[in-house]
Amino acid sequence: MNIYNDASDAMVRGSVCAIGSFDGIHLGHQAIVRKARNIAGASSRIGVITFIPLPFFVLKSIRPMYLTVKVEKERLFESLGVDFIYYFSFDKRFATLEPAAFIDLLSSRLAPAHIVVGSNFHFGSARTGSAHDLLRFARGLFNVHIVQPIEYNGTISSTRIRELLLLGNVVAANQLLGREYSINGKVIKGKGKGGSMGFPTVNLHAPLDKLLPLDGIYAAHVLVGDDCFNGALFMRHDLVEVHLLDFHDTLYGQEITVSFVKRIRNIENFPDDVTLSKAIADDIAQVNNFLNRGNDG
Repeated sequence: MNIYNDASDAMVRGSVCAIGSFDGIHLGHQAIVRKARNIAGASSRIGVITFIPLPFFVLKSIRPMYLTVKVEKERLFESLGVDFIYYFSFDKRFATLEPAAFIDLLSSRLAPAHIVVGSNFHFGSARTGSAHDLLRFARGLFNVHIVQPIEYNGTISSTRIRELLLLGNVVAANQLLGREYSINGKVIKGKGKGGSMGFPTVNLHAPLDKLLPLDGIYAAHVLVGDDCFNGALFMRHDLVEVHLLDFHDTLYGQEITVSFVKRIRNIENFPDDVTLSKAIADDIAQVNNFLNRGNDG
């Protein structure tokens, strides 16, 4: 998969392109990519046109907190069969582009044959351009296809998924994503307290621009290379500690993926190590029972 950053000479003319923010690449986003693939068939390339940083964070002047950071987004799009990603650098100057000027930029930079967007897509200054405006402005330049939202107990959206994660409801968030919400990172050396109590953990710091679920204890899956292990996860702020079930090795410096399956409980303070040890053992037993019965609880 090729990556283009504000390139004026990208070799992508005549492609079928999906446009959007695509934070999370949830089931609705995946439907847009599938539509692009169906239009392209076997003869045309599929591209994703998106923005960095995402417009929401620039327009709100807040620190980015992504559902999918850049490297995750690129891996997910590649797994969906996308041939290239084109990033527009988004800043407040870019945000002042009138809708017609944005259409001209798309046409001159990428010269797509087809553009696919969700029905809630907006563009141009103050988000004044709608998906149907794109259809109107693009006549004679490229074809436009509008995909309706995917419904699952309501409309699937990145905002809804963020809210669920911040409430700790990773089960519902995962249903909307179509996969388990995850964090990638390198294993770092921790304080070793878990190991001294008989519950060794792998530790990692989440990326600073990654949105994290509500602090707590979670049932988790941990991908190490091609192997997946069950785990009991402790998360407070950006520190993630996971006790891997049936795994007895060190992973310092290795990159792993930790996926959130279900929130078990809040973080609590315990009066002594004996009480803490019992609580950890209970957490592990609960996680083990949940994960081994097929996540049906």
